[in-house]
Amino acid sequence: MTDAGAPTRRELEAQVVARAWADEGFRERLRTDPHGAVAEVTGVAVPESIEIEVLEETPEKGYLVIPVNRVEISDEQLDAAAGGYGECEAGTGC
Repeated sequence: MTDAGAPTRRELEAQVVARAWADEGFRERLRTDPHGAVAEVTGVAVPESIEIEVLEETPEKGYLVIPVNRVEISDEQLDAAAGGYGECEAGTGC
């Protein structure tokens, strides 16, 4: 849990996944009524205006979720984080 006491999204998702692994009935409810199932386990009511899509990985298929970028990053910050283009070019030894 975070210092402020409120669980993070990752912590809430871990609660839902743990319950789905342990309880096949809950897993089915999660597929058919994700809003209700999430609220049941976490106590958090996700607004109906937010769609929840439940995907289950298999040995042959996995998923990579790209979350919403809640922080705007300037081009300069992005360049700095990625190495950017500075005075020195790659391979020149400077």
